[in-house]
Amino acid sequence: MTITVYHVDRGDELEPYDVERGMIEAAGGRLVIDNCTSEDEVIARAGDAEIFWVSWDPWMSRRVMEALPNCRLVVRWGVGYDQIPVRDATELGIAVGNAPAYGTDDVAEHAISLLVGAARRVPWLHAGMVAGGWPSGAERPIHRMKGRTLGIVGVGRIGSSAARRGLGLGLRVIGYDKYRPADELRAMGVEPVGFDEVMSQSDYVSLHVPLNDETRGMISAARLAQLRPEAILVNTSRGPVIEEPALIELLRARRIASAALDVYATEPLPANSPLRSLDNVILTPHSAGYSVEAMADLRVDMGNTAAEWIRDGWSARVVNPEVRPRLRPRLHS
Repeated sequence: MTITVYHVDRGDELEPYDVERGMIEAAGGRLVIDNCTSEDEVIARAGDAEIFWVSWDPWMSRRVMEALPNCRLVVRWGVGYDQIPVRDATELGIAVGNAPAYGTDDVAEHAISLLVGAARRVPWLHAGMVAGGWPSGAERPIHRMKGRTLGIVGVGRIGSSAARRGLGLGLRVIGYDKYRPADELRAMGVEPVGFDEVMSQSDYVSLHVPLNDETRGMISAARLAQLRPEAILVNTSRGPVIEEPALIELLRARRIASAALDVYATEPLPANSPLRSLDNVILTPHSAGYSVEAMADLRVDMGNTAAEWIRDGWSARVVNPEVRPRLRPRLHS
């Protein structure tokens, strides 16, 4: 039997899929590219596909997975996999995967770029120059970054990469990660502290956690209130990690210096979002993970996940490995 990889929601930026197709066919499978616009279309078109690829649309719901009995693996194009209901998939005996190595350096670089830009007020000074002025760097305080404290929330692949870059800038780096031993953090030069300490002691806070039930809204109004008045908050993880209305109110009241955001509660960011009109915010369009090199890595990562599954019936990139003993059986052999 030839195993089918069904791409649910094709992205123009991912064309032409030559790399992925070649890797899948070499492993004995086939790639079907589609662009479904609803759950019903996935159910009607996917047939007996075993592996499903998801870009952005949340069409792989529990209802869809229940209706496709040969679905055994759902993979997200990227590091985050909040488009996939992992708990439901696990209950149904379906593995969920991602491309964990993709974009690590790129997101870390972007986070540090946002941080430096906000700390040195580069976008605002640039805007003043473009408008024909000669803005004063002393209009709002600019502090030397060296010696100040960077707090990392989530010191995984990307968080640790951002931490290394922060150390390179001469920052003191502290970090909170409930799943990483303190000795590992110390070994990379990060001082392990509690969540409260990261929020209250840091001059700069950078968020690097996945979006799941545990992290949704973790940067609450109460957490935001812990930030120093001169703090800068950077988010390149997922928008719903922050209670966005509380952040907007904090920025309006100038209870922190600024925020630098690549991700938002609703994406694309609505044209009427208050974030667009605040003069102490830097905004980028969920682009932290992009580079020519990152896209090449992503293609290989996705191809490897599918090829491993086709050959071995499993992949090291599965994020719910507890499902393996009760993985949904293949309908055909």
